[in-house]
Amino acid sequence: MLFNIIAGFLIPWVFGIYLYRKSRIIVFLIFPITVTISSLINDTGYHLDFWDFTPLIENDETLSALPLDIGLYPIMAGYMIYWIRKNNQHALLKIGCFCLATTALEYLAFIFGKVEYSNHWNIGWTFVSYILAYSLVYLYYRLLVRYGYWK
Repeated sequence: MLFNIIAGFLIPWVFGIYLYRKSRIIVFLIFPITVTISSLINDTGYHLDFWDFTPLIENDETLSALPLDIGLYPIMAGYMIYWIRKNNQHALLKIGCFCLATTALEYLAFIFGKVEYSNHWNIGWTFVSYILAYSLVYLYYRLLVRYGYWK
């Protein structure tokens, strides 16, 4: 679990502090929705027995992914929105880049035995799940802009 906390929470939050200094609004508006989406997708995947993340914690397998849900995933989504805001062109391409990067990180976790797939889940479906997650974050961002919560 120490690895999960360091790699999934502490290291990402070093970059999160930098993002906070660059754009506090991203932290306050994007992080909560990203944590919600990430937790929902992870809880669903655990419940449907699509994946497990080590260490395997009996009766509470989602706990091992909690550092990622409140660390890596919201930091990555925050940087995605930051990059989209810097130059509002090619948002779909930028989302795709973040999906590929996050999938590559998970593939490394899979290679090193931190993630196990079952019930026909594979790295391709993982990529699709990241497309869904990052697209929902982007749609939420667009709603914030549309309704004037983001200047």
